[in-house]
Amino acid sequence: MSSEAIADLPPRTKHGVIVAVVALAAAVLMVLVFYRLQSIVANAGDPYDYARIARGFVENGFTKLTRRAASLYPEFIAVVYRFGGSNLVVIILQCFMHVATCLLVFSLGKRLFNARTGLLAGLFCALHPMLLRYVPDLHMETLLVLMCTLTIWATVRFYDRPTIANGILVGVIGMCATLTKGVMLPYLGLFGIICAVLALRRRSAKEFMAVVAMFIAMAVVLAPWTYRNYQVTGGRFVLLTPGASDSFLRGYIFTRWEFATLQKPPYTDAENESNDWFRKIARDAGTEWELDEVVDEKNNARVVKHLIVTEPLDTARKFFVGLFTFWYQMTSLRNSLIPGSLAIIGWTLAFVGLQRAHREARPSWLIWLPIVVMNVFVAALIPLGRYSIPILPCLMILAAFGADTLMNRRGATAAGRDSASVNAAVR
Repeated sequence: MSSEAIADLPPRTKHGVIVAVVALAAAVLMVLVFYRLQSIVANAGDPYDYARIARGFVENGFTKLTRRAASLYPEFIAVVYRFGGSNLVVIILQCFMHVATCLLVFSLGKRLFNARTGLLAGLFCALHPMLLRYVPDLHMETLLVLMCTLTIWATVRFYDRPTIANGILVGVIGMCATLTKGVMLPYLGLFGIICAVLALRRRSAKEFMAVVAMFIAMAVVLAPWTYRNYQVTGGRFVLLTPGASDSFLRGYIFTRWEFATLQKPPYTDAENESNDWFRKIARDAGTEWELDEVVDEKNNARVVKHLIVTEPLDTARKFFVGLFTFWYQMTSLRNSLIPGSLAIIGWTLAFVGLQRAHREARPSWLIWLPIVVMNVFVAALIPLGRYSIPILPCLMILAAFGADTLMNRRGATAAGRDSASVNAAVR
């Protein structure tokens, strides 16, 4: 679309087109140019073997329960393979996922605040290096960000119109996001509880039934997934995926001073120390680590319970430090500076926006609640910088509203100066 054609569009449509064009251009340039040239992050292409897992689905079906296999992301890749697609097709689709995320952010910013906030938020996300970083290779983050943002969009829609249909929509989308990665589940539960309390306070049976419909829809989507896990594991109950205890234990190591301050590289030294610990736990239990992740989860869970009881201060330390490492801890000091700096800038602008939202009685909790819940939940597990990515779009919306607030103040100051100058000239 030419610049002249864009200029002739209605303002709201024009802003959406601008966001889409910038997001697509940024994603394509990242795939074709910048990702290959940069040396800040590894560009292995498929570091977690999602392609191999997906090919296994195509050839043999789901045969073994692991935390990476039990995710919608390899299932998505398998669908692409079944239709004759390749990894390149997956990458192209991820470019459009990035565009879709930015358009959802634009819609949320416009709906909750104003048109300029929507435009700024969409552009912030379109150009955010942390969101673009995962587009060019087989990482689940691009799909996860889209599903989490779509879930927030559905919850805002439900808040505006708490109908049974919208409750079902939240339940289905939210559970699909959870099946991509379980980090969204605590927020969905808390959102449902808040909406149920609001319905009871309003004495609205219709609104309460809409919340019930949301939870029923979540259960309906989750049930076949859990049953499949039950079948594959020979009759063991695994709600989503194994691995929560693994993450919890790794958090003790990754949040230690030398790793939290990046004096030592977390993804090598901390990772190796964690793996040695898991091998010892497995040996002590009379088994071998990574032979069966469900068994590993059971063995690790016993150690988790023991540490919580016997080392409460260390557990509290792990959690408190994790609240911060969640926003910056990457593979090295150099590439941790980027997410850390952007998080500081984002939160600084967000606080400005939150103050204005409070004054204007806007329901900003719909945006900041998922940020807080995920930050707290992940801090209790293993709070690495890339785990903050799913809620970066929410932070960008609040930051955009803060930027809009500062732009309004600057405009008002300039207008005041002009008015003073005119008055002086008249006098």
